[in-house]
Amino acid sequence: MSQEQKNMIFDSSRQVEIKLQSSEGTKTVTVRFPTDEEWAERQRRRKIIIKQLGRGISETIIPESNETDAALFAKIRVGDEPEVDGFEATRILEQLSQADVDDVIQEGGAFRVLTRVPGGTAAHVLRMPSAKDVIEYRRNFARILDLPYNKQELTVNLGAAGMLYQKLCQASEGYSGAVPLIHQAVAVKAAIDALEAGFEVNRPANF
Repeated sequence: MSQEQKNMIFDSSRQVEIKLQSSEGTKTVTVRFPTDEEWAERQRRRKIIIKQLGRGISETIIPESNETDAALFAKIRVGDEPEVDGFEATRILEQLSQADVDDVIQEGGAFRVLTRVPGGTAAHVLRMPSAKDVIEYRRNFARILDLPYNKQELTVNLGAAGMLYQKLCQASEGYSGAVPLIHQAVAVKAAIDALEAGFEVNRPANF
């Protein structure tokens, strides 16, 4: 990644131009970045089905979200051309939601989470979550309903990640304005994973 890309600031208020390759040629669409409420609603609608197959084996099924993504895309697009179907809308939203963790660095009683986001890099400094923080987050982050025929339906609540992020965040870098909820959720998960990985490394061998 170039130094110019590293120095770019993520601005959720800026319109984004995305190019899609297709058999009809390159489609160029312009969109705005979804709001936190729109990201949260999209996630709520993406219900995950877990099917118990027996003998401790389960199957996770993620239903297609083309209709949901097409509806969200219709809200965030700028202009009417070219035509985009539900599958292409999903590709666009996946690009917009990108926030990949590059590293998590412990800094005293906090974690610095380094991420790659569209257009550059960002960092989040989060205080180490307590055991209570982690338990409450997990209780509120996922809702599981038991269904007939050994199935369960899991719904994700991004708002729980946002609440914990606001509680733990000491600083953020690489943003113009507020950190989007979709990025907050990635940073929170990375901090919890790092905390629990450290516990695994440091516990006694005969534990």
